[in-house]
Amino acid sequence: MNAALKVVAVTGVGAAVAVGRRVTARRRELRRDRSDHWLAVTVDRPLEDVAGLEPLPGPLGELGERAQVRLRAAPGDRGTELLAVPEDGVSREDLRVALRKTKSLLETGTVIRPDTPSTTHPGPAGKVLRAVIGKAAGEGRL
Repeated sequence: MNAALKVVAVTGVGAAVAVGRRVTARRRELRRDRSDHWLAVTVDRPLEDVAGLEPLPGPLGELGERAQVRLRAAPGDRGTELLAVPEDGVSREDLRVALRKTKSLLETGTVIRPDTPSTTHPGPAGKVLRAVIGKAAGEGRL
């Protein structure tokens, strides 16, 4: 390989890396700002049943005007979609938890919570496990 070809190859690789970094940074930036994205859950009840409830039960109804809520029929005749976007100081995590609890109330009449694992104890490892489980309830991931 002659020197000119090596320079072209190195320049091409450098440009590809720069473009890749720019694309990755843009994706990361888009993921970070999701404040205008609607959160949604599908409730296994017909739209007519859910639309007749005013206000919605549980935490979603308690938020009132602090969250915008929409109802629509779920695709494939599979119930109702509850969509919400936070407003006025409500965090997305709090709204996500409210949506999940409201879904549970609408489907079963109670908020279903997982059993405490038998491996938890009041020691340091048990405290860490409880903290991790508590965090996972909000965002659905650790």
